[in-house]
Amino acid sequence: EAQGFMEAFAQEIAAGIFYNDTLTTPEKFKGLFARYNTLAGAGSGNNVVDAGGSGSDNTSIAFVTWGDNYTHLIHPKGTVIGLQRTDRGSQRVQDGSGNPYYVMEEEFRQHFGLVVRDWRANVRIANIDVSELIAGNVDIYKWMRQAYWRMKKVTRRVNPNPSLGLPGARMAIYANATVLEALDGLGNNATLNPALRIEKRELEGKEVYMYRDLPIRQADALVNTETRVV
Repeated sequence: EAQGFMEAFAQEIAAGIFYNDTLTTPEKFKGLFARYNTLAGAGSGNNVVDAGGSGSDNTSIAFVTWGDNYTHLIHPKGTVIGLQRTDRGSQRVQDGSGNPYYVMEEEFRQHFGLVVRDWRANVRIANIDVSELIAGNVDIYKWMRQAYWRMKKVTRRVNPNPSLGLPGARMAIYANATVLEALDGLGNNATLNPALRIEKRELEGKEVYMYRDLPIRQADALVNTETRVV
């Protein structure tokens, strides 16, 4: 019975990392896209790539640099990280008519937050038109190339040798299954898209898509119904 609640927590956290906004839900933490939500102005707007989509059938790709000096997760002091599950045992409750009955009760708690210390190290590709992407009319490789080099402007300042990576940092790309399907078609054409490839990592024993030196992770919390970022 608890599995459904645990899955709901996991899905809410995954979606919140991208979409939570303290302006509309102040009781929750601030997600990535609430910080990368405009194409105009100085600051993080410089790290939002416009893929040209309009309407409300858009999606995004996120380039994220994880690390203590870049982007990382937090929890309040005195709390325990991760989902906490407490068995409250048998409890007497009442139905809608006031009739008593007994239930077995469990309590679930999770304290969670997101910190972006250096906005320059993350990039959002916004306004990817999903219907056009499925039809093969979106040059997704073009937008990924732009995002990659915007992020590399920061990483090269910290470490001029990009092959060594950033000290204490991990970089990854997040996209949903629709985008990954489109990338699969591009990746099969190694002549046109040599930067896209599939690797089999011995440690994980999984096939992992790579764009240049960055792993691409499937994040189905990224929806196909985003409105246009302006």
